[in-house]
Amino acid sequence: MVTRETRYSLDSIKQDVISFFTNDNHWAYQYGSKATSCGKDSVFYKKQIQVIFEDQYPHDVTGKAVNELIEDKFLKAEPHAFGKNMHAIFVSRHNVRYTAMAIKMKTKILERFSDDEVNDGVGKYGEILFGHLFKKNQLKIVGRNTSEFRDKIWERSDKNLDFIIQRDGINYGVEIKNTFDYMPQDEFQEKLEMCEFLGLLPLFPLRCPSELQYAQMKDCGGLALKFKTRIFPPGFQGLVTDIWNYFRLPVNIWGEIPPPVEAIFLNFHRHNLST
Repeated sequence: MVTRETRYSLDSIKQDVISFFTNDNHWAYQYGSKATSCGKDSVFYKKQIQVIFEDQYPHDVTGKAVNELIEDKFLKAEPHAFGKNMHAIFVSRHNVRYTAMAIKMKTKILERFSDDEVNDGVGKYGEILFGHLFKKNQLKIVGRNTSEFRDKIWERSDKNLDFIIQRDGINYGVEIKNTFDYMPQDEFQEKLEMCEFLGLLPLFPLRCPSELQYAQMKDCGGLALKFKTRIFPPGFQGLVTDIWNYFRLPVNIWGEIPPPVEAIFLNFHRHNLST
């Protein structure tokens, strides 16, 4: 399998996280508009830090760095339960006092965007936008939420693909994940195997694939199509604003898939036509 060259060490990531908690000019605070309630003296939940740093380091490695900084007493950890059987580990610099009110406020927002109905609606909205993208570019949707193609039926599990699409004699199996977390690796692997069994080229639009998932896609000639921001539908502007201001997580309201993401997909299709 093709893998990426490691660009970092755990010690260097720890130093980067230390800078994040001690310097308001850290690179992670510089992109996009200013998040009014995120800075070196703020509290963050662990997954949030992993997502903020994901363009530089894999989630699990950032998580390990945060854990070691908790063990080193540079960070303090405060676990909190919320909603229906959900929990988050909030962390802050060891000498930041009076975190209870901030954690209470952030937990309320976290509960709002972790709600099952919100997650379901956001996931379906991502599928709608990519469905529009496929139709706009003359790709025929030949299956939705299906595990069958032509004379083959996937029977190893009850899982299915979001779409099966085709154009110019090329058939794609599509799985879309509009989540902050990576697509679970066991699910990713199974969907790849499903595509292979059904004779489909895998095309997985993912908010952010892991390095392993990029490598696996490269090995099989498929595409992990990164779209970076978690997409919300119109009507969620208040929640999206709160997520950015209090968490600095990549969120936006889109009416369509933006041209740069569309261009990557179309270039992928053109490449497949030429091979």
